[in-house]
Amino acid sequence: MTISFSSNEADDDENVHGAIWIGTKPNEMNRLVIEQEDPLYYTSAQPGHVKDYTSPLQHHITVTDLKPQTTYYYRIITRKTVGELKELSNTLKEIKVAENILKEQEKAEFYNGTKASNRRELFLRQRRLAPPPYDSTQCACPDPDKVRFFRTFSRAGHGNPVFGVIGDIGQFPHSEETLEHLKKHFGDKIDSIILAGDLAYPELDHRRWDTFMDFLDDYPLVEYIPMHITPGNHDIDKPENGTNIFSAYEVRFRMPRIREVELGLYEGGYGKLDMNKPPYPLPYEYGNAYYAFQYGKTHQIYLNSYSRLDPGSKQYEWLVQELESVNRHQTPWLLVTFHVPIYNTFEVHQHDEQMFKMREHIEPLLVSHKVNVVFNGHIHAYQRTKPVAFGNVSDTGPIHIVMGAGGRNADATFLNEEPEEWVAVRDGTIYGYGVLEICNNSHARWDWVHTGQKGDYNKVYHQNISLPAGGTDHAY
Repeated sequence: MTISFSSNEADDDENVHGAIWIGTKPNEMNRLVIEQEDPLYYTSAQPGHVKDYTSPLQHHITVTDLKPQTTYYYRIITRKTVGELKELSNTLKEIKVAENILKEQEKAEFYNGTKASNRRELFLRQRRLAPPPYDSTQCACPDPDKVRFFRTFSRAGHGNPVFGVIGDIGQFPHSEETLEHLKKHFGDKIDSIILAGDLAYPELDHRRWDTFMDFLDDYPLVEYIPMHITPGNHDIDKPENGTNIFSAYEVRFRMPRIREVELGLYEGGYGKLDMNKPPYPLPYEYGNAYYAFQYGKTHQIYLNSYSRLDPGSKQYEWLVQELESVNRHQTPWLLVTFHVPIYNTFEVHQHDEQMFKMREHIEPLLVSHKVNVVFNGHIHAYQRTKPVAFGNVSDTGPIHIVMGAGGRNADATFLNEEPEEWVAVRDGTIYGYGVLEICNNSHARWDWVHTGQKGDYNKVYHQNISLPAGGTDHAY
C-alpha cells in the first residue's frame, strides 16, 4: 500500500520530509513509516504567465507487512529533516504515550498560537487560488490532525473484490456528482477504484492539478479506497512553450512500479498539441505508464496507449511476459485497462493512431490470453461490447467497456445509426460510472450506474439519428 500526499510548495526555502503514523486502532498508532525517497516536484511553463509553475512537494510512502482484511488507521506527519523523523521514531519506541506527544507537537507548530475559533479560516487560506472549473476554496483544507483509515483486502488469489470504474472524470459539476454518488451508494462496498485516464483536464494550467487534488479531498474516497490510474491524452500536459510531458501524472501519483520511470521529452518542438490527434509514440516507459498487480481473484494490467506498442518495444515485451505469468487457477479474472478503446461505436476518435496500434499489436495478445474484461475511457460516453475478437462476436474474446462519461461532457454521437454487431449497449447522453463485482471464479456482475439530473442529456447534432434516453445496464 502506498499513501501519497503533498506538502509545502517546492519553491519554498524550507525542506519537508514525510512519514505515516499507522496502527490498527485510531488511538494506538504505534508504527512510524518514514518516506523511502526524497519528495518530488516538477516545474512547467504556464500559458499567459511569466513565471513557471512549480508544484507542491509530493510524498509517496509505501507501507509493507500489512495483514490482509485488516483496518488500519493513519496520520500524516511532516518534519524539516529525515533526522527529526528518525529521532521521533526513537522517541516513540521509548514512550508509550507518544501519540499524545506527537499531536501536541504538531498543534504547536501548525497553529502557532492561532485560536481554535479561527481554525477553519486558517485551513481555507492554505488553499491555492482556484482557476475554473472547480472552486477549491469553497471547502477548507482537511484537518492536518485528521486520522484516516483504509482496509486491506484478502491476499492474492482469495476474496471477491468490488471495483468502481470511472473514466474521463475531470473536475466539472458532473465530476462532483459522480464522486458524491459513488461515495453515497458504494463507498462502503467497493474495494478499489479503476480510473481509465484523463484525470484533471488541466488544459495547460497546472494550478488545475492542485484543484483536482483538492477535489479528491473534498469527496474523500481515495483516502481510504486505493485508486489505480492509466494515462489519457489530457494527462500528456505538454506546455505550449516547452517539451516536458506527463510531469504531473508521473510525479503526483505512485502506482505499483515495474521499475524506475524512463520519461523523455516531446521531440516535436514547441506549440500546442491537438488533443483530438495526440501524438504517438511518446517517450514514456515504466513508472506509472504501465504496470500490473494481483488483487483478490483478479490479475490487473494497466497499459499506456501513448507509449510504443509494437513488438520489440519495452511495453510490448513486458506485457507478453506479464500475460504469460498469469496463474488463472489463483487469479481466474484477468482485467486490462488502457485509455484509447479498440472498439468504438461513436463518431469521435475514429482516426486515433493509438486505436489502430492497439488493434494491430495488443488485441491478439488479449484474445490469445483470454482476457475477461477491457476497460477504456477517451470517448465521453458509455459502451459495452459483447465478447469480441478481431471485429467479430466470439466467445474467445474479451468484453470491452468504455466508461468515459465520468464528468467531461457526455456528448458523443454514434458513427452509425444501427449499432455494430459487437455492440451490446451504447449511450452518448448519460453521465455515470461502473461497478464490477467479482462473484466467484466464474461469474461477475457489471452495473452501469447513472448520475446527473433529469434534463442533462445532450443534444444530437446529426439529422435522422436519435439517441436513446438511456437505461441501466446490468450484466452477469
